[in-house]
Amino acid sequence: MMGAAEEYTSLIDGMHPDPEKHQIFVDVEPLTGTPLNGGKRVQFNMFLRRIDSIRLTDRLPTTLFPVLWIEEGIALNEDMVKLIDDSLMKILTILDIVQWTMIAIGLFLAISMPILYFTKRRPSSGTITPTLTTTTSAASIPERGGLGGNPDK
Repeated sequence: MMGAAEEYTSLIDGMHPDPEKHQIFVDVEPLTGTPLNGGKRVQFNMFLRRIDSIRLTDRLPTTLFPVLWIEEGIALNEDMVKLIDDSLMKILTILDIVQWTMIAIGLFLAISMPILYFTKRRPSSGTITPTLTTTTSAASIPERGGLGGNPDK
C-alpha cells in the first residue's frame, strides 16, 4: 500500500508501508554501470464496495484491499563479482594511472620545451658578427642576345 492515499491505508489494520522493504531497487556499480543487485516488488489490490443486491456487503466500506504480493530479485554471486573486480576494475585502475602519468609528462613538456627553445635561441657570445653573402640579380646578367641566344643578333 506504499504510495496509496491515506484514506485507503487507514481502513486496513496492520498496513505500514516501509520504503526499505516495499519499493523497487537496483544497485549499480558506478564505474561500469553493471547491475549488482535488484528487486521488484508489486502488490495487486482490489476495490471493495457495497453491492445493494448482496446483503453480505451491507456494512462494507469502500476501500482498496490488498490481494496479492509479488517480490522478485536478483543479485550477482561472488564469482561474478570477483570476475568483474579482477578483469575490469584492475584494468580501469591501471588506465587511470596511465592517464595521470601522460598528463604529467605533457605538462612537463609544455613547461620545459619553451624554456629550452628560448635558451638555445639566444646567441652564446655577446657579439654579433655579420656574414657577407653574394647575390645575383637580373641587372647583373649581360644583355648579349639574351640567355643562351645567338650573340650575333
